[in-house]
Amino acid sequence: MFYKLITDADGKGTGEFRKVVIDGENSGHGLGFGTIGGKRALIVHNGWWEAPADPINDPWTFHDEFDIGHASVPVLVVDFNGDGLNEIIVGQAHDYGLHYWQQHLDADGNRTWTRHPIDPYVAQYHVLEWVDIDGDGQCEFITGNRYRAHNGNDPGSSETVGVYAFKWNGESFTKLVIDHGKVPNASGTGIYFDIADLDGNGRLDIVAPGKDGLYIFRNLGPLAK
Repeated sequence: MFYKLITDADGKGTGEFRKVVIDGENSGHGLGFGTIGGKRALIVHNGWWEAPADPINDPWTFHDEFDIGHASVPVLVVDFNGDGLNEIIVGQAHDYGLHYWQQHLDADGNRTWTRHPIDPYVAQYHVLEWVDIDGDGQCEFITGNRYRAHNGNDPGSSETVGVYAFKWNGESFTKLVIDHGKVPNASGTGIYFDIADLDGNGRLDIVAPGKDGLYIFRNLGPLAK
């Protein structure tokens, strides 16, 4: 579901919202938004919802094309390999694994997906951001571990933590370590983090809160090649 601001005749917000229900059932864990097949798409754990021409008043169409598990928030929808089709990048928010799902179309326009590992043996990738962290004109995705998820009851939630950038090298993702280790000597990204140029030097910095504390990672220059 989502909420649409109700406006008056002059286009000003009234302070009230209209609730728009896409799916009345439990949509599971994970959420993303992007474009699939030229259509606006809302990604959930077991497929994607295609937006109609009027997304407020008309029903959305569900496509049962994959099952991405207890997915991150957000799920990234980007064409990072330049094949003209958006891929899906998803972390397992409450288990081990970080993968991308590659989109394929056959001659008849039928769509299938292939899952590829990025970092399958690390747990608690709950949040991902798609930004150009090194200033080379190409985006990377930034993520990290959530520490003590569900009070330490999730798989791997009390193991080593870290903050990482993953850069597409034309064949796979290269993992670049920003921070890594055991708490309190290292930290992760928690359930949410933000990226901004905090000191005005033209480089993006990372602000990461979580159960391991609140940390700023200042960007001191280009990532390793």
